[in-house]
Amino acid sequence: MKKIFLLQAVLLSSLATMYAQNSASDIAQRVADAYGFANFKNAKFITFTFNVKRDTTVTFRSWNWNVADNIITMTTQKETVTYKRDTIQSAASKSVDQKFINDQYWLIFPFHLIWDSGSTLTTKAAQISPISKKEQTMLTIQYNNKDGYTPGDAYDLYLDANFMITEWSYRRGGAEKPSLSTTWQDNILVNGLTIATNHVNADGKFSIYFNDVTVK
Repeated sequence: MKKIFLLQAVLLSSLATMYAQNSASDIAQRVADAYGFANFKNAKFITFTFNVKRDTTVTFRSWNWNVADNIITMTTQKETVTYKRDTIQSAASKSVDQKFINDQYWLIFPFHLIWDSGSTLTTKAAQISPISKKEQTMLTIQYNNKDGYTPGDAYDLYLDANFMITEWSYRRGGAEKPSLSTTWQDNILVNGLTIATNHVNADGKFSIYFNDVTVK
């Protein structure tokens, strides 16, 4: 038993040393790379369905993202809307775009660690993850108070030895306490991109999950 505890201590120490030798921006790049960041440039079309489950109730939005031309189509049970992201004019299109940004963040958030300006990256070693209660390195991205649809938000990402996200916490407006914490699990590889298809909260009564994911 002592040998097991000693081995665990050595592994944790090695991980802490590995992360300590990298800056927050270096760690962010390695997280993005772990999810296939280099392959995103080859993506021309991405489709996915974003599902939210609360207890037994499920709502969804399906997306067709023409990456090359920046044209988005959203389909729900009530409507289908198509718009071009770089020429948003109407309030209706802006409302749909806000939904797209939210859903796409859940899909490929690791890439936003590299893409998003107006943010600050920091790391802390030996932090306790919110759901599994494991000791992991935490990478935090804090957005400024000016840009985006929800300025000032912060996300705490809990990382394993392979720079994969195991859990995260969303802190609305940079609040001290999380607004939501979920897992990152059930990864699939889709044309070079690794997608976490399931995100579940601590009591299992709330989840966000993806299906019909394609990358062409």
